[in-house]
Amino acid sequence: MSTRDRWQGRMWQWYAGGVVVAVVLGWIAAAFHAAGRAPIGILPLGVGLALGAILSGIAAILRVAGRSRLIAGAAILALVAVLAEHAWLYQDFHRQWQEARASSAEVAMFRPEAPWSLAEYFSREASPARTALWALDATLITAAAVATVAILQRQPN
Repeated sequence: MSTRDRWQGRMWQWYAGGVVVAVVLGWIAAAFHAAGRAPIGILPLGVGLALGAILSGIAAILRVAGRSRLIAGAAILALVAVLAEHAWLYQDFHRQWQEARASSAEVAMFRPEAPWSLAEYFSREASPARTALWALDATLITAAAVATVAILQRQPN
């Protein structure tokens, strides 16, 4: 096996580990949002910093180099974390929908049997203010992850 093949294999391992980390961090962020304990700006910065630090740690363990590739990968994985966060929030909405319908005959009469689809959920939830907050959240997570990886991957002089 050539050196290049080994490096590509390690890079795929880095991405696989990064996806797992991004999904877990998205779940944690969604749990904070669902609990009403998600300070604007602080939570996404924390998620981005954690993601960047863990990705740098995985890169060190796997001996993956290439600062620009790791930075680009961190940006991609930050977006995976954002998508995972919103997917978990949709799952929570779905759960609440079912619980409310099951616990109240009045709610059951006026709600359809199935909750909104993912597209319908986002179209109904996407007010201008929420969309701006979602964009800020995604930007802060991505910027923090990328900056953390960039700083931690800096080569010593």
